[in-house]
Order: sequence, then structure tokens, then C-alpha cells
Amino acid sequence: MKIISFNALAQRFSEEQNNIQLKINASIRPYFTPERWLFIKKTLNKVKRESIVNYEISLPNADGSVKWFDVRWLIVKNSDHKNCGFILTHNDITKEKIIALEREKITADLIKQNSDLEQFTYIISHNLRAPVANIVGLSNMLKEDDLEHSEKQEMLDRISIAINNIETVITDLNMILQVRKPLNEKNEVVYFNEMTDAIKTSVLDTTVNDSVQFKCSFKEADSVFTIRSYLYSIFFNLISNSIKYSKPDVAPVITIKSRKLKDKIELSFKDNGRGIDLQKNSQMLFGLYKRFDTSVEGKGMGLFMVKTQVEALGGTIKVISKPGQGTNFIITLPI
Repeated sequence: MKIISFNALAQRFSEEQNNIQLKINASIRPYFTPERWLFIKKTLNKVKRESIVNYEISLPNADGSVKWFDVRWLIVKNSDHKNCGFILTHNDITKEKIIALEREKITADLIKQNSDLEQFTYIISHNLRAPVANIVGLSNMLKEDDLEHSEKQEMLDRISIAINNIETVITDLNMILQVRKPLNEKNEVVYFNEMTDAIKTSVLDTTVNDSVQFKCSFKEADSVFTIRSYLYSIFFNLISNSIKYSKPDVAPVITIKSRKLKDKIELSFKDNGRGIDLQKNSQMLFGLYKRFDTSVEGKGMGLFMVKTQVEALGGTIKVISKPGQGTNFIITLPI
């Protein structure tokens, strides 16, 4: 495991990435971190079996940008066809990788936009058509001369209700479009304890249920660098839902935990509420105006906004739940 030879580019690479100069007959061990060395040993064992191993890595530059390399390990055999060494090459593929990543992002954005258009089309055709039709029909009826005053008043009241329904839908659509826009707010460090305390005060001030228990643990990760208003909305909607859909005569217990992963922060929102039948509802869980429990007031915007804002922050969300056994929303956000 000693260096036999290297070229000038390899020397420059080692100085830039490891701040170490390559030397003939030096062991390669110091050129890798302890965590990386475990991976290298596994890779070399694989090279012995397969003769060649390829993978891609990304490495940070001093200015914060990232370089991508295609890494290749090859086995070297002697005249007796026995393994006698390895060749390691790094090929700079940053330009190609950036193009590929941009292409993937464009494709993902197009798929997302197509899905949004289908969603908006559904809203317009179902949630706007009915009140507009009511207004048109009632307006035509108002033109009749033989209507009693009470009948006219009833029609005006119904027209007013239809107009309010239209206004609600337009407000919802505008809110969604605002979230879809590029973020103008600056990222900042947001502490989970402070966020939770603010929401607890807000939620408990607006609910008669003062027996809500919170169990919070943010030891592994106490903060994240993100958009404060979006994170507040995510916390608020998930906590509000846990209280709203708690079991009758059972005090709500909301457990919020954070966990630091390699390059992400994971947040878990778990409750002891009514739970969700995911076998029936998983496909529509985060849909706009989708509701599965009509015993409490709501219009099906909360989870839709949560997912929209999580994705706007570059994160993901998944749910674990069973009827009668509570719900656990797990969110991952980039560090």
C-alpha cells in the first residue's frame, strides 16, 4: 500500500484536496480520513475481485463550489497474472455533471409544473365552476318581475355565499402560487426550541384543549439554516393537525425530535391521535382540498401546504400511520 509513481495532476489534486504532497514509497493511508479509509479498503477488496471499479465523488473547493470526479481503480498484474498493485485515476467531470444535474432539475421541475397544472385545472373546473354557475343562474332569476322581496333577498344571500366561495378559492390559489415563486426571504439560523415554544403559545391560545403534552428533543440538531416563515408554517400545520385530530377523551401527546444525518437534518412529528388509513388514502394524502376526517372543521389545505413548503426548501416528507395508532410525519431538510 505504498505509492510507486504519480503524475503532476495527481500531485496538484492531493495538495488541493488533502493539503498533503505525494511522495514515492509513502503509505497511502495518511491521504484518507478514518471514515474514508474504511470505504477505500472495501473498494480495494472489490477491485481484487472485479479488476476495475468506477464511482463518482464530489469535493468542495475553497470558494464553496463543488468539483465532480469520475474515480477509477484498476488492478495491476505481473507476468504471472498475480495482483501486484493498483492504479487510481481521478477524471474531472464537473462540467458534464453540472449539465446532467441541471437537466435532471429541469425534468423534475417540468414534471412538478405539469402536476401543478393538473391540480389547478381540477380546482378551476370543480371549485370555481359550481359557484359561478350558481351566480349566473340566480342572476337570471333575479330578472323576473314577479318575485317577492323575500325571494329576492334569499337569492342575493345565495349569490353572496357563491362569491365568498370564489374568493376563498382564489385566495388559496394565490397562496399556493406565492409558495411556488423563487424564495426572496434570506436564509437564517432557526432554532427548533424557539420555534416550538412560539407555536405552542399560539396554538394553545386558540384552542380550548389545555391538556396538550409536548415532548421535544433537539439534542442532535438544535437548528437549521433555512427560511423562517416556511419552517414556522410547517411546524404550525403539523402541530395544529395533531391537536385537531386527537382521539376523543385522550390528551394529545406530540413528540418532536431532530436527528442529524450526513448532509441533512431529520425532523419527526409524532402524535397519539386518530391516525390515517394509508392503504386507502396514501395517494391523496397531500392533495389540495383532500380531507379524510370530516368530523372536525377544515378544508384540506394544511398538509398540501406542508408538502409544498418542505419541497420548496429542498426537503422531503413521508408519513407513518395506522388508524387508531397515531401519525408520524418525518421531514428531511438540507443542512
